[in-house]
Amino acid sequence: MGPLSLVVFHMSLAKLNIKGGIVTDRSDYSAGPVWVDGNKVRFQQGLPEKIGGWVSETSWTHTGVPSKAQTWQALDGTSLLAVGTSKKLELVSNGVLYDITPIAATTTPTNPYDTVNTDATVTVNETGHGADVGDFIVISSATAVGGITPAGTVEVTTVPGANSWTFEWTSVATSTVTGGGGTPTHEYLLGTGSPTSTQALGWGTGTWGDPREGTPSTTATPNAITQANPGEVTTAAAHGFTTGDQIKHSGVSGMVEVNGVTHTITVTAPTTYTLGVNTTAFGAYTSGGTATKQFGWGYAASQTTSGVNLEPDLWSLDLWGEDLVATRRGGGTYVWDASVGANTRAAVMTNAPTSSLFSIVSVPERQVVCFGADGDPLLVKWSDEKDYTTWTAAASNTAGSLRLDKGTKIVSASPTRDQTVILTDEAAFGMHFQGPPFTYGFRQLSTGCGPTGQNAAMNVNGVVFWMGCGNFYMFDGSVRILPSPVRDHLFDNINTDSQELSFVGLNKTFSELWFFYPTASNTYPDSYVIFNYATNEWSVGTISRTAWLDHTEYSQYPLALNDGGTLYYHENGVDDDGAAITAYIESGAFEVPGNDTSGPGEYLMLIDKLIPDATITGSVNVSVYTRKYPHTTETTKGPFNITSSTGKVSLRAKGRQMRIRVESSVIGDAWKWGISRINQRSSSKR
Repeated sequence: MGPLSLVVFHMSLAKLNIKGGIVTDRSDYSAGPVWVDGNKVRFQQGLPEKIGGWVSETSWTHTGVPSKAQTWQALDGTSLLAVGTSKKLELVSNGVLYDITPIAATTTPTNPYDTVNTDATVTVNETGHGADVGDFIVISSATAVGGITPAGTVEVTTVPGANSWTFEWTSVATSTVTGGGGTPTHEYLLGTGSPTSTQALGWGTGTWGDPREGTPSTTATPNAITQANPGEVTTAAAHGFTTGDQIKHSGVSGMVEVNGVTHTITVTAPTTYTLGVNTTAFGAYTSGGTATKQFGWGYAASQTTSGVNLEPDLWSLDLWGEDLVATRRGGGTYVWDASVGANTRAAVMTNAPTSSLFSIVSVPERQVVCFGADGDPLLVKWSDEKDYTTWTAAASNTAGSLRLDKGTKIVSASPTRDQTVILTDEAAFGMHFQGPPFTYGFRQLSTGCGPTGQNAAMNVNGVVFWMGCGNFYMFDGSVRILPSPVRDHLFDNINTDSQELSFVGLNKTFSELWFFYPTASNTYPDSYVIFNYATNEWSVGTISRTAWLDHTEYSQYPLALNDGGTLYYHENGVDDDGAAITAYIESGAFEVPGNDTSGPGEYLMLIDKLIPDATITGSVNVSVYTRKYPHTTETTKGPFNITSSTGKVSLRAKGRQMRIRVESSVIGDAWKWGISRINQRSSSKR
């Protein structure tokens, strides 16, 4: 008998080398040791760490759902913040909130108010007012009626009909009065927009319970249309329309070009409105016609409308020196003059298109560029250099326009080093300044790469990144798909009905782009993926935000807003506005590393120690999971509470494969997880 063969299994330390970034779209074994899930965690130099916290602004709350923010510094050194919401355009100057929403129309009705004793509801009788529920009207110079003196900004609470609306006063009336208040001034602010995408499905598309629900669209009778830029319609009586309404004309004689075309109008008076198109070359108006409101926020759609998507009324904000340039989707373009002061409102930009999807200021040419201008969703139109009041092209200026030829609408645009990348729903175009006589040259860059929404593209160091409809893209001289290991995680879960509200935010301190998007039945973005453009690492998580702005001279912290109008200062502390953040990172299953006597997965491995490598403030909980085979029952060890003084964790776990989870959920916790080690030895092959 020969000598016995004795195999000795030694304990050994093995590093848990897990690749940086989260991978959700591949199986654990095909991807290697990777992190597969997480929340409120980023990656820096390949290692996971809890993201910074956020603190809310308590001095003010914005009215409506924010869609865009802009910060800048005036020439006198004042730091300014502008926020465009579904209800208002607002400005913060020296920590004070101002309403700078443009005025759409001004009226001076006579004795328009009715009151009812002991009731706070005031009825306003005004023919063809054009107001919708949720609109805001500024009242001044009214006299007392029923013990109430209406003054200041009021919100429309109901609209009984085309000639009346109501608001709630801060106290009840002391008597019943019909017709009072003298001759007040009513400043109708730009009408409240739709914060979301909604479907028009015929009569009854308006808000449920709207008194106009199920009724045909509002109509008016024109008696004159000018040959001008833009053409202006005069109606025989008050039309009842409001700026931004979609109006279709029929039966017009002479200027037949307007028949059958839907125009986005701008109201200039109770009996006049402009069409948003140049009618100088149209036939001269002679007589007749009907103007019909097709559909709009708070109104029923026309009976023939079916499956029409009403897009959200998002704002675009940019700067002309120290002045703010603002465009609300489907409406006009406005300017707020910083030199006049915070108490003034934004005003219509002279001669600019009366209807555009969004606008930017082209630098260094200093031209305002409107996209989807004049009611044409593919038209790009720009002003003269250094003069935003000149929009009609002539030999003496550089104003002009061009219609793109691929797609059904322009969705987004992002200026970069030597051109502006324009994204339609079907293609990408480059718009570059070339000087007279055409001012700008255009070339198609790619097709099939449309973005999810207006704010889904971002320029970083001359490279444009955007979230497309099924892929991430980048343009660095050519359009390319940006490979992402979390692509399916996002696009399998995005709420496509609300994807236009998706947006991207820059967090330059950490070399990150945050792509926010809505999931499941959520209307507003509630989730995100982070792309670290310096290391090509990705992360995922949940948080509800509707707008984001990186740190600037206004704030040392990135700014973000939620759908309730609350402003947050991000990367500020380590908590959720004073509450704990639940942050975690979890790996996929990988084979226990093995030792010099057995390779990974060959033997069952006995693990008796975990030696953490981490920088910790507070504590984290760590759990270790093991299996013998991929589909057998998993054994859980932990969670083990680990602090900065923890040298090792003793445990007894056995398996061929393992995974690990690191989590924290206590106020004040902060951590960075490094390359931990396990103490292991071979046990047996089964």
